[in-house]
Amino acid sequence: MCSKEAMLTVIKKWQISSMLVDVLLKFGDQPQVFQESSGFRQLCQSRDQSFELCYQFMYVERNGRRPPRDTWSFRQTGVMHKFSFESCSSQIVIIHPSDDAVAQSKLEAMAESSHRAQLTRHPLTVHLIIIWSYLANWQDHIESLASDLEQIRRRIDVADISEPDAIPAINPERLQTLRHIEDKIVCKACKCLRSNIVLVKTLMSINTAFATKIPSLGESSYSVHQELQIMEHRLESHINAAETLAQRVQATLGLLTNLLDIGNQANSREISTRILRLTQEGVDDNATVKVITVFTLIYLPASFVASFLGMNLFDFKSEDGSLRASPQFWIFIVTTVPLTMLTVGAWYLYKTRHNKLRKAKSIAESV
Repeated sequence: MCSKEAMLTVIKKWQISSMLVDVLLKFGDQPQVFQESSGFRQLCQSRDQSFELCYQFMYVERNGRRPPRDTWSFRQTGVMHKFSFESCSSQIVIIHPSDDAVAQSKLEAMAESSHRAQLTRHPLTVHLIIIWSYLANWQDHIESLASDLEQIRRRIDVADISEPDAIPAINPERLQTLRHIEDKIVCKACKCLRSNIVLVKTLMSINTAFATKIPSLGESSYSVHQELQIMEHRLESHINAAETLAQRVQATLGLLTNLLDIGNQANSREISTRILRLTQEGVDDNATVKVITVFTLIYLPASFVASFLGMNLFDFKSEDGSLRASPQFWIFIVTTVPLTMLTVGAWYLYKTRHNKLRKAKSIAESV
């Protein structure tokens, strides 16, 4: 871990330009736009082919996590290279995201082995080692995303939305996973790969100048040029694979979205059918209650009057055992019939008025 004081000491002692500070500002807890940017690069080149190059190298690397957590992380390495044509010497500062960076381990291994001379055979050798250290990770990362996509597509293609078993395969969680894959490809992988291609082309232009101005580097410059071309071709193939995968993700997103819409429509139709069935059952129950209510209204006045007057309207104690009506029986008829008509009429008027008000309210709401 490099402290602030140590970095200031390096900058002052080696007279490093402010371009390195711009690279440093891209590290740490920066806004998302920096972490997902297309890389940062500055090149200051003089007439004698001396130059200062600063860039932020973006790459992907396994983080050691286990599924279901994301097993890949996007990382960045800052590089500052100051080359003097007069002394044919280089000052290189490399800022790694961790202490056990792969590129740093390779550089240290070469510096301590018999291949140490290869580090100084060409001024751009260090850059080649850094890029080669992480270039192969892109293919593994894209294949990992393609595998995740294929698992989702396999479940979607065989899913029948009319079956209840299709619910686990077609759900918003799958949609969220696809969006996450699309974000990794479009917003991160493609941008990082394009920034790497720009970096490789920048190194190509510097290498071409070396071959022209420094004849002693002619053979090694040709070898470096070949390696840079291979890098460019591989990066372009990775971009093509990522763009193709992004198109497949978008197609799968469209398919899953349509299936979710169809499933939601089917659920809405089923809910509407159930509501209609419940409404019909409620109407039938209301009709039954209505009939019972009408009969109750008809018989209620008679029951009330009969209870009120008692059973004294009939004589069961006659000498011959016959049933004789009381001379006042007409009181029962005169009282019951008008009361029944009044009760039924009042109910009819109330019902008619209620229907008119409901119809008027329905017309007003429709307008």
